[in-house]
Amino acid sequence: MVALRDLKAEPHAVVTKPSTSQILRFLVDGHHAKRVVVANVPSALRPLVADGLRGLSVQFLEEVPSKDVVKACADADVGVTWAEFAIADDGAVVEVAHDDSARLAASLPIVHVVLLPTERLVQDIGEGMAAAGQLLRSSEPGHRPTITFISGPSRTGDIELRLLYGVHGPHSLHVMLLDWYPGR
Repeated sequence: MVALRDLKAEPHAVVTKPSTSQILRFLVDGHHAKRVVVANVPSALRPLVADGLRGLSVQFLEEVPSKDVVKACADADVGVTWAEFAIADDGAVVEVAHDDSARLAASLPIVHVVLLPTERLVQDIGEGMAAAGQLLRSSEPGHRPTITFISGPSRTGDIELRLLYGVHGPHSLHVMLLDWYPGR
C-alpha cells in the first residue's frame, strides 16, 4: 500500500465481499460521478459492481457495440477495470486487455478504479515481468493481449520541471485490494 501511495494512487482494503459494493459506491459518490464504464471485470464480480453503481449511468463495455466504446469512455466520469496482478515493491498495477475497451476505460475517464485481488500481488518487477511473459506465451498467436503497467494517475513534467497530474489521463487512481476474492 505504501508503494501505491508513493505513486499518488489511493489503495482501499476490501475485506469482505459485501463491502466491495459499498466501497465502490463511496468512491464514485466522492467524485460526484454520474457516468461509469466498466471493462474486463470477471463475471462473478459484475453483480457486486452493478450493485455499487445502482442509480448511475453504467455501461459494461463488453455489452456496448465496438463503434460506441470510445464515446462511452470519453463521456464517463469513472472507469472501473480489473487488474491481472500488481507489483508490491513498485506499486504498479498490471492490466491485460484483449480489446481496446479495457484500455480506454482505464485511460479516458477522469477517475480510474481498479479491482485487484490481494492474492495476485507479486513482489518485484522481475516476478512481474515473468508473469507478463507467461501471459504472452500462453496466448494464441494473432490474439496477443496488450499488457499495461499503470503506475499512478496520469502525470507529466514540463520544461520548467513541474510535475502535473491528470493532464493526459485519469486525475486519480483508486486500487480496491480485494482480500476476500479467491485466487487465480
